[in-house]
Formats: sequence, structure tokens, C-alpha cells
Amino acid sequence: MRTLLLTLALATGLSTMAQQKGQTEKTPAEKAKNRTEWMTKELGLDATQQEKVAAINLQYAQAMQNVDAIKDETSRKGRASALKTSRDNNLQSVLTPQQYDKMIKVREERKAKKSAAKAAKGRK
Repeated sequence: MRTLLLTLALATGLSTMAQQKGQTEKTPAEKAKNRTEWMTKELGLDATQQEKVAAINLQYAQAMQNVDAIKDETSRKGRASALKTSRDNNLQSVLTPQQYDKMIKVREERKAKKSAAKAAKGRK
């Protein structure tokens, strides 16, 4: 019986480690590229906008990588919020008003969907 429990525990631990290994963290450049591709597709960016948005997204992703290293939660959240505001201001100067409004609308929809999923998960 003891051997069986030990074997099950070991198998579970190895399975969990294998799953975590498959989920590698993306680099800031990869994150920026993915976000820029999404914005190009969803917002219909032209070539000039793509260049500017890619630079903004890369700068933001690199800065956020540094923020993730902050241990104090209050400081981390405050710095992340300031970076998001700065990014949004930079994007607003590049995007048309319609593109910017659509980006904000999609962001709010995603946030609401995530909150609803989290609430549903909490009820189970």
C-alpha cells in the first residue's frame, strides 16, 4: 500500500513538472510581436501604424518584465498601472479615434469575461 501511494505521488509530481515545462514564458519581444499582430488584425493598422505600435508594445513589454521582479505588491501594481497609462497615451497618439475606442472596448470585454469566469470558478 505504501509503495502504491509513493508511486502515485511520484507520478503526479512528474506529470505536473512536465506540464509546467511545456509552458515556457515568452520573451518581451515575443509578447510585443503577438500583441502587435493582434492589433494589426483587429484594428486594421496600416504599415506606418504597425511600426509605431510595435515599438510601443516592445517598450511596454520590456518595462513590464522589470515590474514583474518587484516583490512589493503595492509598488508592482502602481508601477504596472503607470506603464499601462503611458502605453495607452502613446497608442492613442498613433491610432485613429475609432481604432483606439475599439481597442478599449475589446479590453473591457475581455476583462468582463475573465471576471465572469473567475466568479463562476469561485462558485463551484
